Amino acid sequence: MRARLLPLTAGSASWNMAADQAIIESVEHSSVPTLRFYGWTEPTLSLGYFQHYESRNQHPASSQATCVRRSTGGGAILHDHELTYCLVVPMAASATRQRQDLYRHMHTTIADVLAELGVTARAYRLEAQGGGDRSAFLCFQRRTDEDLVVSGYKILGSAQRRSRHAVLQHGSLLLRASAYAPELPGISDLTASHVEPAELVKPIAQGLGQRLDLVWTSGRLSEQERLRGHQIEAERFGNSVWNRRR
Repeated sequence: MRARLLPLTAGSASWNMAADQAIIESVEHSSVPTLRFYGWTEPTLSLGYFQHYESRNQHPASSQATCVRRSTGGGAILHDHELTYCLVVPMAASATRQRQDLYRHMHTTIADVLAELGVTARAYRLEAQGGGDRSAFLCFQRRTDEDLVVSGYKILGSAQRRSRHAVLQHGSLLLRASAYAPELPGISDLTASHVEPAELVKPIAQGLGQRLDLVWTSGRLSEQERLRGHQIEAERFGNSVWNRRR
């Protein structure tokens, strides 16, 4: 299947979330799978959709970081030294098994790429290892099936949001610890490997394409997507009413 691969870019908290939303709306109509990689122009704490804004007081280290509310659930994530991805594929909302497979395919692909770089990352299994503190404020102190773990620490987690005809999955791969969340080590803190975001993009896309039978074509956000993204940013992710709604 023909699919679109967007280049690695860095954006603000509100723009990154708005661009993801604009892409899922676009894929709803085009049915063209899209994969986007991005970074963050400033340290950002993203709250899970259902978290209370005041709960960020539980984590003083991130108090000075920009804060945004995601459209996906789960715990808060401190985005700083990481690679973030957004995968959007056309899919019926009722396709539960296929949505579960997306987690496995993406995480297995990333584990394979890291292995080539000398990093051993394993998929977490709730049944065998338990769920950790599922009420923890920070997502990376929680555990769910398919999370990638290195030396007992979670280094990759993902979340999904579905619409009627598409599924958005985005996730964060921790490369090294942030001063805004020093308790969460990344790959370079746990291993002898120093991994740069740019060197991961191509092999991850290639491996995922093989697993999902996708043929990537390099592309960029369309003018319509950019305009819609800016509208979403103004109305939602860049708006304090949205970010403080709970």
